[in-house]
Amino acid sequence: MPKHKIISSTIVGNIVEYYDFGIYAAFTATIGRIFFPSDTALHQMMLAFLVFAVGFMMRPFGGIIFGHIGDKIGRKKALTISIIGMALSTFAISILPSYESVGVLAPILLIIIRLIQGICIGGEGAGSAIFILEHLEGYKTGLIGSIVMASNMIGTLLAMLVGLVIVNFTDDDFSWRYGFMLGSIMGFVGLHLRRKLAETPVFQEMQLKEKHADIPALQVVKKELASVLLILFLAAAATSTAYTIRAYLAIFFSQFLLFSQTESLLLTISCLLVFILLLPCFGMIADSVGYKKFLNITCIAIIMLIYPTFYLLVNGGENLIFIFIGITVLGALAAAISAPAYPYAVQIFSPEFRYSGLALSWNLGNAFFGGTTPTISTWLAQKINPIAPSYYLLFTSLLFLIAHHITCKYIHKK
Repeated sequence: MPKHKIISSTIVGNIVEYYDFGIYAAFTATIGRIFFPSDTALHQMMLAFLVFAVGFMMRPFGGIIFGHIGDKIGRKKALTISIIGMALSTFAISILPSYESVGVLAPILLIIIRLIQGICIGGEGAGSAIFILEHLEGYKTGLIGSIVMASNMIGTLLAMLVGLVIVNFTDDDFSWRYGFMLGSIMGFVGLHLRRKLAETPVFQEMQLKEKHADIPALQVVKKELASVLLILFLAAAATSTAYTIRAYLAIFFSQFLLFSQTESLLLTISCLLVFILLLPCFGMIADSVGYKKFLNITCIAIIMLIYPTFYLLVNGGENLIFIFIGITVLGALAAAISAPAYPYAVQIFSPEFRYSGLALSWNLGNAFFGGTTPTISTWLAQKINPIAPSYYLLFTSLLFLIAHHITCKYIHKK
């Protein structure tokens, strides 16, 4: 099968799933108002963010479930099931009754559906990266991996754009549902495209040699624990930085810097565009420099630059030049840490439990560090000052540097 068809068909499905998962963030304020009655808008948003984080808590379970399917039955099967589950659950949110209609049942149902979405997305990001990189093994892995990561961000960007249009051209409490309905329709389009793809050569070879782990998630923890821990902390550094942009930045601009909702979304979209456009550039650089060295340099850059970046954003006032410098640096740092993450992680795990190893470790890092980023950042900004979320990103990058130093000597003994 031609390379461009493998990449495009897989990436379209990835964009759709991340749109479906991210459209929630685009309507956080509206969802908070409709499903969580409270005295203040900020409190409503905090509750909506907690539900956002709850969805992330299920990602490791999704990683175990879909990792098992991907390692035992096939990479393609796992990706097919995950996109069906995401499309159906996204449609379910679009028809949920409000708190005003059914009381406490409304937020309970919302939480349950977000849990299902968390399970489904747990099999997607890692799975699509493995699927493409195994098909194109050895072919510009940093560049290809960065394109897969970019597709995650494009899904979020598309969700933001849809949110921007709906917020600006409608003024009722029903229109947000159209964003979720659109995601459901796109999900089934993505499913149609994925049905035409062949299984990866790596998995086909595993089938011929009958080289399968009985319980892949358990085996990978037993045999490659150092790799699991390393990728967990890599995910912590990458996803906390990414979700600062994807899910927190709009709230940061509107609640703490007092920009309008439209201005906040436009600034977030600008930062996402920087993020997306720089991903392939950093992917190619990482290919030539080496993933280990590049990731270490990037984490040091985040530690040095993240506080000044937030300082610039907070103290830039009405000077948009300072604001745009700040969001450009933030987008560049996020792109640099994210670009080589998937190819580095894929090459670390053995093929027979690669899906389980990557999905489990990446989603653990995502759940405990990435998904909690909006809630932790909002709390830090409220309790300390608006620059304080930078401390969290500094902390996650430092964690990865320490983990990288400790675990690499064990991993390279393989």
